Amino acid sequence: MDSSARRRPDRNAGPNAYHEDEVTVLTGPSKSVGIEDGKINYEKGEFYTNPPVATCSRRQAVFIIGLILVTLLTCSLIIAFVRPSHCGHVDEGGLDFHEDVIITPPPEAIATNGEPFPWNDVRLPDSIVPLRYSVVLHPNLTTLFLRGQMEVVFAVQKETNFIVFHGKDVTLTVVMVKDKNMREILTTRTLYYPYHQQIYIELKNYLQPGNNYSLALRYEGMVRTDLEGLYLSSYKAPSGMKRYLVTTHFQPTSARSAFPCWDEPNYKARFKIGAVRQRNYVALSNMPLDNTEDVSIFWGSGLVQDNFHESVAMSTYLVALVVSDYGRIQEVTKTGVTLSIYAPPHMTNQAEFALKAAVKLFDYFQSFFGFSYPLPKLDLISMPDFAAGAMENWGLAVFRESALLMDNNTTSSSAKQRVVLIIAHEIAHQWFGNLVTMKWWDDLWLSEGFASFAEYIGVHHIFPEWAMMDQFIHSKTMPALRTDALSTSHPVSVSVADPIEIEAIFDTISYNKGASILYMLQRVLGEEIMRRGLMLYLERHQYGNANMDDLWHALSLGTLNSSHPVPVKDMMDTWTHQLGYPLVTLRRHGNMIHASQKHFLLVNSSSHGANSSHKWHVPLSFTTSAAPNIETQIWMRDPLSLRASDINFEIPMNVSWIKANVNASGYYRVNYEPAIWQSLIRVLANQPTTFSPADRAQLIDDAFTLAWAGMLNVTVPLTLSQYLVNETDYLPWSTALTHLRKLDTVLSIRTARRSLHCFVRHLVTPLYSIMGWTTKVPHIQSLLQREILEAAVYFGLSSAVNEARRLFTQWMSGQMQLPPDIRDIVYSTGIKYGGWTEWDYCWQRYKETTVPDERLNFLRALAASNDPWILQQYLDFAMERNSIRVQDIRTVVESVARNPVGSLLVWRQLQTRWNMIEVTFGRASFTIGRLIVAAVSHFHDPLDLKSVQTFFRNVNVGSGKRSLMQSLELIQANINFLSKNDRQLEQWLSRNSPRC
Repeated sequence: MDSSARRRPDRNAGPNAYHEDEVTVLTGPSKSVGIEDGKINYEKGEFYTNPPVATCSRRQAVFIIGLILVTLLTCSLIIAFVRPSHCGHVDEGGLDFHEDVIITPPPEAIATNGEPFPWNDVRLPDSIVPLRYSVVLHPNLTTLFLRGQMEVVFAVQKETNFIVFHGKDVTLTVVMVKDKNMREILTTRTLYYPYHQQIYIELKNYLQPGNNYSLALRYEGMVRTDLEGLYLSSYKAPSGMKRYLVTTHFQPTSARSAFPCWDEPNYKARFKIGAVRQRNYVALSNMPLDNTEDVSIFWGSGLVQDNFHESVAMSTYLVALVVSDYGRIQEVTKTGVTLSIYAPPHMTNQAEFALKAAVKLFDYFQSFFGFSYPLPKLDLISMPDFAAGAMENWGLAVFRESALLMDNNTTSSSAKQRVVLIIAHEIAHQWFGNLVTMKWWDDLWLSEGFASFAEYIGVHHIFPEWAMMDQFIHSKTMPALRTDALSTSHPVSVSVADPIEIEAIFDTISYNKGASILYMLQRVLGEEIMRRGLMLYLERHQYGNANMDDLWHALSLGTLNSSHPVPVKDMMDTWTHQLGYPLVTLRRHGNMIHASQKHFLLVNSSSHGANSSHKWHVPLSFTTSAAPNIETQIWMRDPLSLRASDINFEIPMNVSWIKANVNASGYYRVNYEPAIWQSLIRVLANQPTTFSPADRAQLIDDAFTLAWAGMLNVTVPLTLSQYLVNETDYLPWSTALTHLRKLDTVLSIRTARRSLHCFVRHLVTPLYSIMGWTTKVPHIQSLLQREILEAAVYFGLSSAVNEARRLFTQWMSGQMQLPPDIRDIVYSTGIKYGGWTEWDYCWQRYKETTVPDERLNFLRALAASNDPWILQQYLDFAMERNSIRVQDIRTVVESVARNPVGSLLVWRQLQTRWNMIEVTFGRASFTIGRLIVAAVSHFHDPLDLKSVQTFFRNVNVGSGKRSLMQSLELIQANINFLSKNDRQLEQWLSRNSPRC
């Protein structure tokens, strides 16, 4: 087809108008949508319609239609009598969210040569312990061929005549075992078992306990391209030339794909790393460079080998290597540690803020932990392609560019805060996770939960004006409570075995719930006792491995000298070994309060419902009208048996209200009898600052969530939220708008949606009128302003929409530079209310910018279009990796899925591109689960639920299994909520929303 015959948008006729005289009627086979040189073509008709493939007479048409109607009627009658009862609303459950999810049984343990593999256990035998590795790697950036040689010194614990270790996609070319006297021990066979990623070497003689031996290997493999193991990345230099580099990401089980090893966290050893490279590159590893030698004769012409100092004992997943042509900026900490940031040479100026923050955080954590950092240097390096946000490799932490680099002229306050939090997280890991490591992955939360907690403590120290501990509640506790309200959640300490199961627990529970229960524990123990216990834990287990009982023991010792010793293990076992959390309900009888607890679930499924035997040691805190500023804490446990239980306690008779879970520091929800709810609503309406911002946010979060679960009349959270017209704090607003946007999503095709928009516009108007679009405000106020502006535009406040569109027009015409804190809102608005011209302008700006945060702004804004054709081709760009990096596919999918116009497009794309997604990310990647959640968890129709169940019934989603089950449960929760509340919502909103 000639380009002149393509259907082009009329640039003067509005966003959805097209020249009808340029439409080409297709009579042949349907053509695919075209993408040429990173540009979208204009064959929109091919997306909206299918060409005619057959013709028939009027009589034939009538007959066919009649036949179809009879068939549909027959099918409807059959379905009405035989369809499962759980396709629609489920009262008190009936739907098993664990059904229809494929669990592939492990294959028989057969080696690649057809022989039985003698070791049939996913865990390695404990007969051998590695002590010291010497590894030399030569990754060829041109051929992507990987050659390596290594020697492992190991100790024998039990007599054995075989060695089993991990290897993935590597082929051994030389195998040699020697004793301590360097005498060779003959090998009889070498077997590979890819399913467990293990290699078995059988020996002619037995190895004796108490002796050390060495294993020398030469092997071959490939530099990977899937963002795991040792893989290839690239960036574009200002000249336009593509520059290549290799980097590593070994957590949790990918070190074995770079070099054969004992790839379990409890097998700590020392590492001496060598890297063969071209002369114009620089190699970095965990330790500083020792020497560089010419190895042209052995490895190839023009190559040199960098040899690094031997490391301290560490787990294999913390080993790191980067070979690049990066530039560097550096500072020295108070204790003489060299702290550097590496980035592409033209981007090192964007690392200055991160470097200053990193040095402050490093000095703080060194003091906080009371243990000197044991390495001479700490490098932070930005990576163009990186699946995780960042990785704490000891001495060489790797970050996504957007998690480390920023431009003061374009980076928003929220993005700046995100950068500092991620840096704090990885620096905290240098002690908690690296110095002391979990024994096995079932205690992953111990490492990640603590770092997620510590990051807020660290940032609060260097930026106290940011109110980080209030933000902790919104960013960590509330998301954890949402996920942990599902029957498909899991305890923070959960049994895992293979790589797929391990990847699956890198989730909200391990990170956010782990952080939240540690925060609760600190509030119980006190900051100083908590700190002393952590210092004792690090001192006792330095360079070794520990489990959570070791931590509880150290923290308990810290309370022995206090006036109120706390049985830390007894308390915390109820929070770590049990799925979910309690709903504490308060009922008043005169001057007595009865506090009961039960397992809270969003959907009460009969087969996987709330466990009545679950009880928690709840540190119940409360305030009353008699003493609003005095916090009282009591334990929900039997004083004789010390078992968790319900309790009764007294309050003064003249108390008019009681508010529990002060400052939302406890990991539980609170429900009240109706009279107490009404008293709290009155306080919020008349004197909202009686409660702290955290308390106000928690009341909002609990009320909406309880209504969603069917435990509270939906009018309660709506009535409560009316006080927001007088709210001026970030935390309550951010919490409320999270719920109001969710409500808007499920009301997308309901009549109540228009009234909801009017209601929210009424709430935000007073603060919008005060704040406007001027951005010269303190940090926490800038976060509040973003929430209000975003909500005003999203819910259609005309003055906000018009101003955002005006700013976009001025920016697009080059008349102004947008302030960092509002630019993404302006971009999204301009694209939403614009057409192809606006979208393509932002698309080109996305491809041109070298500022990571600005790229993220454009990626999200480009998903705001109201044109499904544009959104479809945007998804095609992402899936076909056309100018969009693999790591950013999830950002595009999530952003388009949040757009009502793009929701079903994402679901269709996920189904049609599933094979490509599997190839790109692999079944053992946490990204698989996040893509599923992004694509379907917001659905709210029984047909959508059935569609998801049907598609995934015969699909092995690997590590995404739990995410799929959670998505099904969330869909059912949405269906139940609408089924119960649709009419009541419509009535309340129509009565309480101003005309608009």
